[in-house]
Amino acid sequence: MMNILRVKLDKKEYEYQELPKKYYTVGGRGFIAGIMNDEVPPECYPLGSENKMIICTGPTSGLSISSGGRLSIGAKSPLTGGIKESNSGGMGAESLASLGLRGIILEGKINDDNWYILKVDEDKVEFIGAEEYLGLGNYETKDKLADKYDNYHLISIGQSGEYKYHNAGLSVSDLFGRTGRMAARGGLGAVLGSKKIKGILISSNGNYKHPALEKDEFKEARKEYHQLVANADRISVLREYGTASTVMEVQELGALPTRNFSEGQFEGAENLSGENIYDIIQERGGAGENFEPCMKGCIIQCSNVYPDKDGNELVAPLEYETLGLIGSNLGLSDPDDVARINRICNDYGLDTIETGGVLGVMAEAGLLEFGDAEGFIEAIKEVPKDTWIGRMIGMGTGVTAKLLNVKRAPVVKNQCMSAYDPRGVKGTGVTYATSPMGADHTAGLTVFMPMDHHDKKDQIDVSRKMQVGRAAYDTLGLCVFLMAATAPHPEVIVKMINSIFDLDKDEGFITELGEKTIKWEKEFNKKAGFDKSDDRIPEYFKKEALPPFDLKWDFEDEELDSIFEDLE
Repeated sequence: MMNILRVKLDKKEYEYQELPKKYYTVGGRGFIAGIMNDEVPPECYPLGSENKMIICTGPTSGLSISSGGRLSIGAKSPLTGGIKESNSGGMGAESLASLGLRGIILEGKINDDNWYILKVDEDKVEFIGAEEYLGLGNYETKDKLADKYDNYHLISIGQSGEYKYHNAGLSVSDLFGRTGRMAARGGLGAVLGSKKIKGILISSNGNYKHPALEKDEFKEARKEYHQLVANADRISVLREYGTASTVMEVQELGALPTRNFSEGQFEGAENLSGENIYDIIQERGGAGENFEPCMKGCIIQCSNVYPDKDGNELVAPLEYETLGLIGSNLGLSDPDDVARINRICNDYGLDTIETGGVLGVMAEAGLLEFGDAEGFIEAIKEVPKDTWIGRMIGMGTGVTAKLLNVKRAPVVKNQCMSAYDPRGVKGTGVTYATSPMGADHTAGLTVFMPMDHHDKKDQIDVSRKMQVGRAAYDTLGLCVFLMAATAPHPEVIVKMINSIFDLDKDEGFITELGEKTIKWEKEFNKKAGFDKSDDRIPEYFKKEALPPFDLKWDFEDEELDSIFEDLE
């Protein structure tokens, strides 16, 4: 079976360990929660030596399963103060699987004055001096390393991670060798920076072949799964218009964050829509691509390559959350402006969601102006200079709102909300409030469920269902976009897992896996000092009606507290 690679940074030593049996079917987010509960002191300083960084795959990686190569990165978050798993596409997970690794656990921290890049091969780890890469963004770091280290995929931090900013993410290289697949949320780039690791090179030349690849039973189960995914209606929409297809859907609900979550519809929404972005890419041609896989063998291919006016690649991909938080939330209607800011954030290693939240708060305070793209860009360019403006952007929405005395801070557990106002998509608001992850749509997005999203009826149950399902998919290493096709048919996923591991699980396996993951996460957060008072939406969402439908957040605390009572 597969192994775990432990790297003891203080001693510059490493050890390969056999994967414990309890983690055969538990990878990704669940693996992170299990390891952290067993090994990380919950009250530790997130940027101290006791925190561990866990980089891992799910049990579906390395098996030519479409969208089964998601990479999970986890640690105690400097942003939320609790457990955090941040999820990315790209080729990191598949490269780990080719080396026979379920994950890498970074322990301790470098205790000399030098920074390093870790080079991980099939049977060894090398510490390479990183001094020549310090101060560089993710793009230049990737280019310089690619000149020296062919056939390696890279996980790296930009300047924000070097400064240990709480808004720092990690960049992962994709199928085409470009960087910019962000494991962005929760400040985990700061954790890697605190350990003085600029990046991790993972060999793509591994020879490990999972035994299941030779099993006829698995091949048949995988074929059934691929047919189901390829023929789903929602998957075809994602393939054509990407995640930007969500813009007009949320606009119609009156839940598109606009000018620091003060309005629910944006007059420039159509310019940011998936349909308009599709047309721009078609018209400009050049490097532009309307659909592209981020990992090998992906059927969905929901990514895009957004070109500038001369057809040169500007950013890849341009996603819905960025269009919402950097676009409508800042009053920007030109996707070129959003794409330019997106690229800068990727380069510095900033989460575009958190950055959009910070800039919205700064605009409300009068330091910047809604609709002024150049002003926002100049502010972000202060980040690598480590000025006070750069530090505010680097430290996140909650901190900035306190510094500027702005009450409208759209955060839960100090993490900025994604591009769904909780008053207009109430089930996702429940997820923001109650997920151990903080305000994170990836923990349980409800917007595509067929229901009245303005009415709180049944939203607690729907949020729980989606939170459990997404936790399970993140634990299996499966892209959550698959749920549009596979959630109604859990037997297809379970059949595939059974064939891989010679098990006899029933359809309840998915629910059990998700519940176990969330239970472990809540246990960690409780020991870290969290209680039910942390599972709340900010007060102003209750008091301020959201135009144009005059929506308010109308859940009682007791309703929110009931969602996971059985897991406590």
